[in-house]
Amino acid sequence: MAGLDERARAGLTALLAVGIPVAAGIAAGMRGSGDGPVFQAGAVLGACAATLLATRRGLWWLVPAQPMIVVPSAVLGMLLSEPSGTNRTKMGTDAVSALHHAFVITLVALGAVIVVALLKAAVGRGGEPKSAGAHRG
Repeated sequence: MAGLDERARAGLTALLAVGIPVAAGIAAGMRGSGDGPVFQAGAVLGACAATLLATRRGLWWLVPAQPMIVVPSAVLGMLLSEPSGTNRTKMGTDAVSALHHAFVITLVALGAVIVVALLKAAVGRGGEPKSAGAHRG
């Protein structure tokens, strides 16, 4: 995104990385599915979108950030999907289940970050024209 300076691009990258999974967790929780397909798709979409937008220097934080983004978003979705008056034992069991599912979703999101970063690097290397001074025949 050539029109954004580095700080704005970093802010937008962080917003995508965090905002999409959190919004998906809220939407899934409101639908009653907690950590279901809506959340799963949102977590992976947020990771992919952030990786596509991130600068080369900014890519380093996307992999370690995934667990810190996905797990709280999954638990938020689970809490929102619980009917009012749910006892604490059931809520605790559901939280453990959400954490288990969040682990799997985190692995998928991590894989998506790595694949998109590798594709971005491969396309960036092969797709950019070389300058006239850099070409040696």
